[in-house]
Amino acid sequence: TDTMEVPKTGFPAPPYPGPPLDYNAVQPVVQPVVQPAVQPVVQPVVQPAVQIVSQVVVMQSHLPKDVPGQMKCPHCQTDVVTKTEYKIGILTWIIFGVLLLVGCWPCYVIPFFVKECKDVEHSCPACNSVIHIHKVL
Repeated sequence: TDTMEVPKTGFPAPPYPGPPLDYNAVQPVVQPVVQPAVQPVVQPVVQPAVQIVSQVVVMQSHLPKDVPGQMKCPHCQTDVVTKTEYKIGILTWIIFGVLLLVGCWPCYVIPFFVKECKDVEHSCPACNSVIHIHKVL
């Protein structure tokens, strides 16, 4: 028989943390439970209609400044020499304001008659659409 030592405290010693008592016994074989495979249900995905938008960008090598220039009109696709028209722009109003503040009251209207103070609007002679505006300032 197995005898346990009883320490002087009166309590038996804790068991030795070794192999279990029935170590040599045959362990039962646990068979895994096989579940039938579940077939996933495939539903078609409806994609929303995609609208393709294209934008045509006309790149000009150089844009005309204050004189008529050779260009291709982006509206009617015709190669034309633009017609020019001078329009009152920001520089015209700035010069007007400075002359008015300085007190040069008889000369403050001069920028409205000088072409170099105005913006230049280039338009197509075929379809009369504005192609380019050259702003002085």
